[in-house]
Amino acid sequence: MPLLQRKRVILAKIESSYGVDPTPTGAANALLVRNLNVTPQDADFADRNLVRPYLGRSEQLPAAIRGTLDFEVEMAGAGTAGVAPGYGPLLRACGFSEALLAAALTGTAQAGSTNTITLAASGTSSTDDAYIGMGIAITGGTGSGQSSVITDYNGTTKIATVLNAWTTPPSGTSTYSIGANAAYRPVSTAFESVTIYFNVDGVLHKMTGARGSVSVSVKVKDIPVLKFNFTGLYNAVTDAAAPTPVYTAFQTPLTVSNVNTTPFLLGGFAAVMSELSVDVSNQIVHRTLVGGSEQVLITDRQAQGNITVEATTVAAKDWWTLAKNATLSSLDVVHGTASGNKVRVTSPNVQLTKPTYQDMDGVAMLAMGANFVPTLATGGNDELTLSVF
Repeated sequence: MPLLQRKRVILAKIESSYGVDPTPTGAANALLVRNLNVTPQDADFADRNLVRPYLGRSEQLPAAIRGTLDFEVEMAGAGTAGVAPGYGPLLRACGFSEALLAAALTGTAQAGSTNTITLAASGTSSTDDAYIGMGIAITGGTGSGQSSVITDYNGTTKIATVLNAWTTPPSGTSTYSIGANAAYRPVSTAFESVTIYFNVDGVLHKMTGARGSVSVSVKVKDIPVLKFNFTGLYNAVTDAAAPTPVYTAFQTPLTVSNVNTTPFLLGGFAAVMSELSVDVSNQIVHRTLVGGSEQVLITDRQAQGNITVEATTVAAKDWWTLAKNATLSSLDVVHGTASGNKVRVTSPNVQLTKPTYQDMDGVAMLAMGANFVPTLATGGNDELTLSVF
């Protein structure tokens, strides 16, 4: 019987110990993906190059074998705010931490300034950076009605720094709410890994110890997606019945539009955006040396991308000087309209490069390169955050 290409199932589960199969299941670990490409046996070879008295090539000997795959996941919520989305394990295996706030955190501020708010002394985390990437709203008192995103948090002082300056700084009378969400931000140590199962109509391929990289694509009139690519350790191929997948952790996405994706703030300016792409650009290395253990490593990341917005007058927003002076700008965009199906992408430091005119519907657009830069003063690991809520 031929194997049917359409009958494919993919699963992924975080490993407790690197390279040890945690046995993902269809009920708990199924992935809903598209544009799936798999190389189950990717290898490096050593060519023998033998000298012989006749023509023809020599065989190649396998030197290192691994598996690779790439696919897209629709960027949507988890169904319930404060719950990890189905693609959460994938982000974690791409060098992101996961912070879950199961219920909204509310309180009365102790103080505030132009771009900070001091959270209540009790009921808040004592862990530094606990709320990075999470949205915060002033719900009462001074500055009521304003909202922003937390970019830094000191667990000792309770001071939270926000992405864009408050119009009216909060005070000791201000009440606030940090909404329930799942927040993801980069890490530079203690990288997690996943085991990935790929079943083709009863033939099972396993990749253990898998790590990878991810990019974000938000394009008007299209479905926003997270594009993943993974490298993992090769395991023997076996026959196994395909699992029955459960996809409840994946919500139906919304297309990118002025209704579903708003606002788009770049340097605090409400720009008219047609496209945003961000590639985390993790450097992935399959390493197998004599006397060492075979593993897949993340050795660096160089987050970069592109942003296309409507061109403006210099008076409205001087993109040219920002690019010329390598001025860092904040970025904030929310996609989704209903609680449980929203995703927020933020960065405190975007360097815009090479603004170039393009035509779209007869309207002048500016296409710009974008470098996403960690914040030196606060220890980095913040150049890109995703919050699902």
